[in-house]
Amino acid sequence: MKSGKLRVGIIGVGGIAKGVHIPGWRDIPAVEIVAVADVDKKRAQAVADEFSIPHAFTDYKKLLQLKEIDVVDICTPNMFHTSIVLAALAAGKHVLCEKPLAVTPKEIEQMMRAEKKARRLLMVGQNNRYRGISIALKRYIEAGNLGKVYYTRAWAIRRNWLPVAPGFISKKLSGGGPCMDIGVHCLDLAMWLMGFPEPVSVTGASMPTPAHPKLLPAASRACHRKPYHGQHLHSRLYDVEDFACGLVRFKDGSMLSLETSWLGHTPESEDMSCMLLGTKAGVNWPSGKVHTAANGVLVDSVLQPVPIRPQTHTTEIHEFYDAIVNKKPSPIPAAQSLKVIKILDGIYRSQKTGKEVRL
Repeated sequence: MKSGKLRVGIIGVGGIAKGVHIPGWRDIPAVEIVAVADVDKKRAQAVADEFSIPHAFTDYKKLLQLKEIDVVDICTPNMFHTSIVLAALAAGKHVLCEKPLAVTPKEIEQMMRAEKKARRLLMVGQNNRYRGISIALKRYIEAGNLGKVYYTRAWAIRRNWLPVAPGFISKKLSGGGPCMDIGVHCLDLAMWLMGFPEPVSVTGASMPTPAHPKLLPAASRACHRKPYHGQHLHSRLYDVEDFACGLVRFKDGSMLSLETSWLGHTPESEDMSCMLLGTKAGVNWPSGKVHTAANGVLVDSVLQPVPIRPQTHTTEIHEFYDAIVNKKPSPIPAAQSLKVIKILDGIYRSQKTGKEVRL
């Protein structure tokens, strides 16, 4: 840090960077964004101009050469995360990387070794942990109110709601479909609430081709996400699954089921939730509902969210800033993402073999 400010470079300045990451960093007075990089030259320069950022590059390696940069924030498509994370750590930068950290366990293990060697912090962007109701449920569970958690169900299902950007629907960019895109969110949240037990096996299945052969019109390609309401246009880019599910067994004997889909015919437009069943009580996220029995009767109650900033990405960035300046451990360490990605990768491997996969 020079002049008392933490200096940040952002790689990948599409929707999520411009919409929440840049505002999140700018919310901290002691932070200065000094550079952006994006393969789209016009987009990089436009973002730099809009937010008065001094440097704009098309090659992220040039950004990493700036000695004044302390932190790199990575918002690129999934398949580029590993190479950029490794390069940023080697350049002596702290790293915040959007989810999923990587699409294979091997890549995350590489990052963990690089983080240790660089003596820098690596944090994964899992913003749902910073919702007020998430924090309330975590405190409730850690106080022992559920007893032993023996089963968790996590699901992220959308009703004909397809992300049409190539970074989501092209496997060479994303590494997978809804399992990697939204499944990583609900699985990470569920595992966090469970206390990250050690997964030992997974049985999974996925639909390797889209459930709907004709997709959104090309005109909507610029949108991050848009509902699918029966418009028809074939997309050669779409080569990821539409649906995936898995059953996970943990070393402590507990189990977890996961369901993910973009194009499900469901009542809700979107339902990302998880349910934990324990020997004393059960809870639901994000409703905060608690179900138990006491004095011979069934009891239902609702936890109130912990007051916190409404924008979860901003809270996430504040937590990372605090960890860096106060020399704390990473708020969301790579070791936790390793367990999550072992499970998601196991679902894909189980689909190929038709058998249970040992992790």
